[in-house]
Amino acid sequence: MLAKAGHALAITIHQPSSELWSLFDKFLLLSAGRTVYYGKAEDTVQYFDSLGHPCPSTYNPADFVLALVNQDFPDKYDASLADKYAGSKECQATSAAVIEAIAAGKAIGLGGRKDNFHLKPLSTFITLSHRFLLNNARNPGIYWVRLVMYVMLCLMIGLMYVGLGDEYDYSSVNSRTSMLFYIAAFLVFMSVAVLPFFMMERPTFLRERTNGAYGVGAWTVANFLCSLPGLALISILSTVCVVPLAGLNGFGVFFAALFSSLVAAEGFMCLIGAVSPHYIIGIALGAGVYGFFMLCEGAFKVQDDIPPWFIWVHHIGFHTYSYRVFMYNEFHSIKHFEDDAPFSNGMELLRFYSFENVDVGRDLGVLLGFGVFFHLCFALVLQFFHTGRR
Repeated sequence: MLAKAGHALAITIHQPSSELWSLFDKFLLLSAGRTVYYGKAEDTVQYFDSLGHPCPSTYNPADFVLALVNQDFPDKYDASLADKYAGSKECQATSAAVIEAIAAGKAIGLGGRKDNFHLKPLSTFITLSHRFLLNNARNPGIYWVRLVMYVMLCLMIGLMYVGLGDEYDYSSVNSRTSMLFYIAAFLVFMSVAVLPFFMMERPTFLRERTNGAYGVGAWTVANFLCSLPGLALISILSTVCVVPLAGLNGFGVFFAALFSSLVAAEGFMCLIGAVSPHYIIGIALGAGVYGFFMLCEGAFKVQDDIPPWFIWVHHIGFHTYSYRVFMYNEFHSIKHFEDDAPFSNGMELLRFYSFENVDVGRDLGVLLGFGVFFHLCFALVLQFFHTGRR
């Protein structure tokens, strides 16, 4: 109705029927962001026939041309079609018409002009970021269920150890170290819940990457940056549920340590998801590695007592740096324990655990560095092992 009224309509449609195809006046076919054909819809079949791709008489022209630009149909796909169109008389006629329209003031710029090519990576990143943010907000399993899990668990921790910060006896020392180990170990371990959602997204990524919609770099960076608001929200609410109730020291450092730990854990699980064929295998693999890191983080055995054949795990496991920051943040400012406590003050306890020289800023940087490193490895695995090619 709008077309009959004289309005120009631009339609983006996937596999239109023959009946709908017959209503088109002009047709634009794109592949990997490049023009393969633009002109009258009724001349489409004749154009591709001239290039050696005759359309069978019983075929829907829309299905036929889509097969020519889709790598999922290797027997029909022709990667040279964009270059052939660039040198065709149809392209020259279109360019001349556009130049004439610009000269007459009827058109303002073209997204396909060479001086605007540098905008494409940015626009791709913005589009992907918008999609990830909407997906994260609309899919309750990605962050909202995890948020409820973290808040409920941290509320239980806060209530279990309510008022602990005002106690300085033997029991309080044991309670503080046990609680901080649980936070550094189990709250990070819960990041395995993100794995199934990446597995659900992976087929879409493979299909769209194969069709040239975007590159690995833009997808990975957008995925990483869009995960940060959700992780920050989980971290701040978890901190609010634990630190004030238990009376722990250093609210800001506690939040920063938990947030940095979750960034590292999320990157690690993305990497696990990229190398695992099934999410059950990925969860088992991630849980096994996390268990190894927990064993060597310095809680069950202090750093000086860890056997030399396992000390390397202490240094490469990001749980170590989480636990170090949590412990230093809580104990370094405690000046005195009661006489029945095993340590006279907080620094003496930290020396026992070999944590007396902790640099909080450095260890937080190491945790964030782990997160970036894991996402970089994740991108490399996607680049070289998830090409979508058969």
